[in-house]
Amino acid sequence: MIVLPFPPPPSAVLHALELLENVRRGNGGGVAQAGAVADLERPWEPASCSGELNAAVWSWCDDVVAWINHEYAWRPAQMVPACWPHHAHIARELPVLAVLRWEAENAAGPQLVEEWNRYAFPMFCDRMAQRLGESTCRTGRHQDWPAETRYTASLDSAPR
Repeated sequence: MIVLPFPPPPSAVLHALELLENVRRGNGGGVAQAGAVADLERPWEPASCSGELNAAVWSWCDDVVAWINHEYAWRPAQMVPACWPHHAHIARELPVLAVLRWEAENAAGPQLVEEWNRYAFPMFCDRMAQRLGESTCRTGRHQDWPAETRYTASLDSAPR
């Protein structure tokens, strides 16, 4: 096979996405089921998700990272590092990237795939590379957050 299929979301993620799609379309049943729109779980924002959905999102992100690294990374430094769950800046963006790709894969035309290839994915890669900098994570050895000490100190010295 020349290319691998994009990994489908787990059923919990699919259900959440379908519920949100019903709300976007204005189907009253979706809103009645879920309550207030602000309270809906959004798989692209895992902090909004409960335990089961949250775990499903992270599992799917693992599959998406493997797919991205196989399909798009030519050099090791271009890969999403295996330690991505230890990098909030990557973990925040992966679910968004995954949902956008899933929507593009299921579109009736090629425009969304083109937009994902042209904008969403390259911009994600640029931000990831810029934020990782010269860290050893890009070469396969995780490096702890260099700013953690300064961040912790800023919390300790903040007026309360």
